Parts: sequence; C-alpha cells; structure tokens
Amino acid sequence: MDLNTCFETTNSLRSLALYSHLLPALLILVLVIFIKKNTYVRTATENTFFLFSGLLAAWLVSDLIAWHSNNYYLVAASWSILDYINILFYLALVCFFITRATRNATLPSYAGVLSVIVAIIPFLITVSGLSVGEFNEPNCEMAGNDFLAIYKVIIETISTAIIFGTGILSTIKYWGDKRHRNQVLVLTIATMAFLLIFSGSEYVATQTEVYEINLYALFTLPIFLLILTFNIVEQGTFTFKQSSFVLAKFLFLIFVLVAIFNLVLTDDLYEFGVTSASTVVTLGFGVLLLRGAKREAMQREKIEFLAKDLEAANVRLKELDKAKSEFVSIASHQLRSPLTAIRGYSSMLAEGSFGQLPAKALDAAKRVQEATALMAMSIEDYLNVSRIESGNMKYNLSDFNLLEMTSKLCDDLRPEALKRSLILLFRSDLKGKGIVNADIGKTNQIIHNLVNNSIKYTQKGSISVFIRDDLKTKRIYIDITDTGIGMSQETISKLFSKFSRADNANSVNTSGTGLGLYVALKMAEQMGGSITCTSQGDGKGSTFTFELPMVM
Repeated sequence: MDLNTCFETTNSLRSLALYSHLLPALLILVLVIFIKKNTYVRTATENTFFLFSGLLAAWLVSDLIAWHSNNYYLVAASWSILDYINILFYLALVCFFITRATRNATLPSYAGVLSVIVAIIPFLITVSGLSVGEFNEPNCEMAGNDFLAIYKVIIETISTAIIFGTGILSTIKYWGDKRHRNQVLVLTIATMAFLLIFSGSEYVATQTEVYEINLYALFTLPIFLLILTFNIVEQGTFTFKQSSFVLAKFLFLIFVLVAIFNLVLTDDLYEFGVTSASTVVTLGFGVLLLRGAKREAMQREKIEFLAKDLEAANVRLKELDKAKSEFVSIASHQLRSPLTAIRGYSSMLAEGSFGQLPAKALDAAKRVQEATALMAMSIEDYLNVSRIESGNMKYNLSDFNLLEMTSKLCDDLRPEALKRSLILLFRSDLKGKGIVNADIGKTNQIIHNLVNNSIKYTQKGSISVFIRDDLKTKRIYIDITDTGIGMSQETISKLFSKFSRADNANSVNTSGTGLGLYVALKMAEQMGGSITCTSQGDGKGSTFTFELPMVM
C-alpha cells in the first residue's frame, strides 16, 4: 500500500499544522526551562503550571503527528491517546487555577484525590486499546470511542464551570486587594477565552467537517500562555533573575526556530539562499543584542541589590533615630529633677536665704545659677525635639492679642539688651486688632527665642521688633531685625535644621545647641504659621519674620 495515499494532506495544510502545533509546543518548552532556571521557590502553583504545560505540549505533539504523518500506524498510536491527554491537561489546568486564584501554597488534598479518580476511567480505556473504536487499515478509516468522547466533553464542561466559579468567588473574596483582584480577573477571562476557543473550535470543526479550524484556533494558544506566565510573574510567584536578558533569549530562540522552519519548508533554491543569508545576518545582530541585554541585566541586578541594601540601611537609620529620640527624652527627663534642685538652691544662696555670703561665694552662686538656667533651656530644647519627632507635642489653641504679648515680651527683654549696650525697639502698624488663634505658651516661646537670639548675636547697634498685618490674606507678621553678625545664603538654607548654627555664631555665643530655631519653626508650622530669615551677608545683620494666621 502506498502510504502517501492515506491521510492525504495538502502542503499548505501540513505547513499550517506544523506552525500551529510546534510554535506553542516550543513556546511551552522555552517558558518552562526559563521559569525553572530563574525562580527561587517551588509551590503548588509552579508545579501544577509545569504539569499543565507538559501535558499540553504532549497533546500538541500527538495531534501534530495525526495531522502531519502519512504513517497510519503512527497516526493510530498518537490518535488513541489524544482524548486521554486532553482530559489530563484540563484537570491540571483546574488544579493550577485553584492554587493561583486562591493563593494556596499547596494543592488542596481533595483536588488531587478527585483528579486521580477522574483520570482512572479514561486511563483504563486508553491502555486497553479501546480508545480507537474502529481502525480500517486498507481504507485508512478510524473512529473514536463514543463513551470516551462523551466523558471528555463532561470533564471539559465541569472543568470550565469550576474555573469560572473559582474565578468569580476569588474576585469577590479579594475585592479589597486591588492588585490580586485584577490579576484573578485577567486570569479568569484569559482562561475562559482559551477554553471556549479550544473546545469550541473542535465542536465547530466536527460539525462542519472543516478540521483546519482547529489549526487556526491553536494560534491563540501562545497568547494565552504568555498572559498566564506574566500573570504569575506579576503576582510574584515567579521571581525572575535578569528578566530582561531572559526575555531577549526567549525572543532570539523563537526567531531561530521560525528561521529553521522557513529553511526546512522552502523548496525553491533561490529562496533558500536568500533566506539563509538573511538568517545569518540577523543571527549576528541577535548575538550582539543578547550581549547588550546581558550587560544591562547584570547592571540592573546590581542596582537592585544596592537599592535593597540602601532600603535596609534606611530602615536601620530610622530605628536608630527613633532610639536616639527615646534616649534623649528619657535622659532629659532624668536630668530635670536634679537640675531643678540645683537651680533652686543656687538661687536661694544668691538671694541670701541661708545668710549673707562672701563676695567670691556670692559670685560663684550667681555663676551656678546662670549655668543651670542655660542647661535648663538646653534640656527643654531636647525635650521639645523629642516631642515633635514622636508626635507628642500638644497644642492648646485659643484666641489672644499678639500685639499685647509681643509688646510685653519686649519690655521684659529690654533690660537684657541694655546690659549689652543694645537698643531694643518695638513698633507696630496694625490695621486689624492683632487677634490670633494659637498656643499662647508656644507663641511666647517662639518670639522670646527669636528676640533673645538677636540680642545674643548682636554686639553693637539695635534690635527692632515690628508687628504688621495684611487684612486681605488675614496674616500677621512679626519682623525681628538686628544689626548683628548676619549670615550667608548658604547658612540660611540650613539654619532651621537640627543642630545647625551659623558659621560665625561661636565667635559671639558658644552656648547655643542649634535646636532653638528648629523647634520654633516646627511649632510655628503646627499652628499654621512659618518663620523665615533674610540677611545681606556676614556682618550685615539679619531679619527673622514670624508669621501666623490672624483671626481679626
């Protein structure tokens, strides 16, 4: 018997069958190899995906033999197992979908047991040789087992229903997790589309006897496989190393396979030569592309590694900063009690509460009193920083007259300015009443800090305190202008940072902590205000402006 007379297929149809089957099969092989090579973990999702991929590839190869071979014995052997493999990859797809959609790290035991039970009957039919109902060798006629065909349709229908139901239930369950919800939706839609095309094309082909419809349907399989793979990768089940390099190799391999198919299927010598030359040139560029992609992947991996180290270092720094703040808070609280006692007794000694002291002893008591006052201010600054950073700073807002407060404060500080031979001026230009809604104590502390700073860092000349308002914007401003040491723009840019002082500050006052302005600015901002600074340069004085929202 001439084998070429059996299962006659045109060259175009054989070529179509070759591409429609081998391309998805090779794609599966490439995906599985790269995924296994480039993943760190193995869970039920990975294992069931690999099982489904392997069974689907086996079905594609078997079906390709049935389409492409002229050997009826080989066709009969491959055709006899097609329905059984079809049932198996449906079961594997259901198991994969359940683990993926429900985030199960292991396959539920009931799913595995049911799959084995369902697979026993078609297995027995297949190994017994009953899967082929009729095989007439002389006439090259074959017929399938009706029971197995019906059984396969039932399994396909139930599997489709399970996948659809699991997708809907998982979407509802993870509705609050937008990322996983969207991934399940995409996976459900893609899987349902694949099943409808795969099974539907077979039904239509059987009814119309136009069996090449199956071949065209298989061209949608690579799209489904890519969606499936990238859906899992996006979820994080697969963690790729050098993913861009992997993708480049994958595309390069696909090109090589397509080129080989073209060369094998080309009958014309001229076309063969042109195709070979273009393939060689393209392969050369492909090698260069792979080298560049590899370098880029290695650099990206290195950057990601450094970024992770930096992220871990930042977390550690935040922990250390928090621990530092807690230590400062505890230490400051512990220092306040004994310091209060020292201040109290040194004050009583200086006032003569324990009798009149000799001149030298009285001078020493006053020095102790001044030193403890400075120390108390420093401790209060540290405590304020700790409260600000921990979010425990309390603000008691109320309406009060800022004009009266500022005027009284200037009166209280004027004697200190006169001790340094400085003039402290106060003037106002208010169009409103100067009423603000803020914390009285903290507002007083801010103004006191700014005016006191001007006194400390001004060796000669004057300090002017000017209060003004803007009724249109409902803002009130206090300008503290001095003729002191001034500062550069570079110094101003970092002046309100923690532990920051002007470069020339130590030449005038060595007792500052560098925290006063930081604390003042944070307090002002929490009350809806701000503090800014301007200066013409070193030795040309400075102007600090304290701003608050005005009630009336």
